[in-house]
Amino acid sequence: MDRDNLKNLDVAVIGSGGLTGKALINFLINKVNSISLFDDKEWSQLPEILSIKAENPEKVFLEEDKSNLDKVDFVVVSPGVPEDHLLIKKAIKQDIQIISEIELAFNFIESGIIAITGTNGKTTTTSILGEILRKGLDQKVIVAGNIGKPLISIVDQLEKDDLVVVELSSFQLRFIENFRPKIAAFINYSPDHLDWHISEDSYFKSKANIFKNQKEDDIAIINFDNEQISSLADSINSNLFFISNKNSRIDQGIYYDDNYIYFIKNQKEKLLSIDKISLKGIHNIENIAFASLISYLLGVSSDIIGEVIYNYKLEAHRLELVLENERLQVYNDSKATNPHAAEAAINSFSKPMILLMGGQDRNLNYDNLINQVIKSCNYTILIGEISGKIKNKLQNRKYENFYLAENIAEAVAIIKKLETVICSKEKLTVLFSPGAPSWDMFSSYKVRGQEFIDYIKKEFD
Repeated sequence: MDRDNLKNLDVAVIGSGGLTGKALINFLINKVNSISLFDDKEWSQLPEILSIKAENPEKVFLEEDKSNLDKVDFVVVSPGVPEDHLLIKKAIKQDIQIISEIELAFNFIESGIIAITGTNGKTTTTSILGEILRKGLDQKVIVAGNIGKPLISIVDQLEKDDLVVVELSSFQLRFIENFRPKIAAFINYSPDHLDWHISEDSYFKSKANIFKNQKEDDIAIINFDNEQISSLADSINSNLFFISNKNSRIDQGIYYDDNYIYFIKNQKEKLLSIDKISLKGIHNIENIAFASLISYLLGVSSDIIGEVIYNYKLEAHRLELVLENERLQVYNDSKATNPHAAEAAINSFSKPMILLMGGQDRNLNYDNLINQVIKSCNYTILIGEISGKIKNKLQNRKYENFYLAENIAEAVAIIKKLETVICSKEKLTVLFSPGAPSWDMFSSYKVRGQEFIDYIKKEFD
């Protein structure tokens, strides 16, 4: 894509009806010759797009032929469009350039970019890092990307001395060419989004693209304890730092044990006390380690890092404590949309525990999660499209303490009955960590989580 020649080019936006699609249209409208819009929804379902077309009849074209790219110079693809989509295949076949929204944005950004990816924990890490940097640096810090604010939507607001912290999904990283963050971090990895990517290999390579264009004076941070991620070490060209819970002999980075988070470079330096961190779960310590290391490398003091982290509270639907009394504590973790996230949540607590899980079936591997359920959960309640598969896996492992529920209301009613069955001196944990997307029953994980909260408060308050 030739930035200086944009005004003469005709561009297609594939997936134009969503948040990123609309941000792309608004950004491009005065910079290109024409915009052809494509979306799998009918145009009648997208009133905002119809309004844009009405205001720009000679510039914006709503394509009815969903496979025609003949008048297009290059394609910008929104994150929700799968890589095996007909239009993607057609663009590749016709040798039409395909770029993602973040690649387009990068061509117009002079600010420093910190990029964060991973299967889980991206949002938490990005949010924590944003808070630390805003408090600890004398420059404007903007958080954007997969966290709910498309990077392209803030391009025109940025100044050269600003710092952008951007959360990136594999979808956004799949079609990059020159995108180069000053600091790039790959938090963790497990197979996911295999309904979007053509293979697990494609998913992993898309994530690894975050380091693709880095140079020697950039910084890469990887999870030393994850076998797939650590295998990238030899191919990374930038200054490499590690995060580890298993190896205190890493060359440089952060090592953490049960008591402290240490910064390692030439010597070992205590950075944070884990006892003072309120966030539950080893996965959140991992997130904090990444955010802390990036902050420390940018010159933020350990005092400010500690002040932010010790007082940090998770956003709604991420291991959110929604009810607690003398007998039980109830957590809403509806954001756990894959098995790895649910496994991490379960591992944050001890027995006695009742788990509510289930959702859309995306053909993911649940074996490790099943192991954790059998080990840690007194009872498990299953909902959603995936419930039958999970039931069979539990039965194959001789675990019979499960119930099937048609919906969350029925599941919470079962929880209410089980509460009286479990006898323990320890407080009972009720954990809603679905381990699957919400789209079989709900429009989003937020709607799903709120319904769980509403029924819990109705039954137990």
